[in-house]
Amino acid sequence: MPLFSCPTNSPKVNEITLTDPCFISDLHLNSEDAGEVAAFENFLCTFAKKRKELVILGDFFDYWVGDDALFTAQSILSPLVKFSQTHSIYFMHGNRDFMVSSDFAHATGATLLADPTVAHYQDLTLLLSHGDLWCTKDVEYQKLRRKVRSVWWQWLMLRFPLKKRLNIAHNARMKSKTKKNRKKAEEMDVDAQTVIEAAQNVSADMVIHGHTHRPGQVPLTASLSRYVLGDWRHEAPDHFCGSCLVFEQKTPVYLHF
Repeated sequence: MPLFSCPTNSPKVNEITLTDPCFISDLHLNSEDAGEVAAFENFLCTFAKKRKELVILGDFFDYWVGDDALFTAQSILSPLVKFSQTHSIYFMHGNRDFMVSSDFAHATGATLLADPTVAHYQDLTLLLSHGDLWCTKDVEYQKLRRKVRSVWWQWLMLRFPLKKRLNIAHNARMKSKTKKNRKKAEEMDVDAQTVIEAAQNVSADMVIHGHTHRPGQVPLTASLSRYVLGDWRHEAPDHFCGSCLVFEQKTPVYLHF
């Protein structure tokens, strides 16, 4: 492993052109949950296969501790690799899987995206993000985000044994759930003015993001809206549901399953 090789240094693109995209985020997939894996594979074979590109805007995995853990997620990666043979796949880091790196990209045929990324679709300019970057009212979280996305933190973390990193990830998820219950709803949502400024900086016609688990169209100005992707979740032990965002002509449409 090169001295300063870490996910934050992985090559990423910040501008793409799309022809017929399908957007998803916040799947929180865990290879140990056969129901989740089956739901994702069914999604690829039904909804996603009708489109040209699959754009994953973060939190695809419940957690990711490094690309040396690829072997632990083969049940998820295998259908993704098969899908990449006929479709383009774009992957953006979320707050749960920011340790995804070049080995994952090579193994799956995915292109890693910077956050945010500008996407051109027909004559529209889309600004894509996971969304947590814009939750600026949550000062504590933003400090943590800067730390774990830094070169030094990721470089040090990858030097821990894989078993140790898996334990750290599990404990962090438990602690995160406790803190989240204490935070106000506005702290965990994106800041509207921050999003507006980011969109205006690139002359975006619309914004697409995930993270907040509040799917729907949210007007920002008279001519600008953000489209929030929904999370995938268990509504019952044997019932897994989710959604994606596609375009019909130039109109964003949510598809639920």
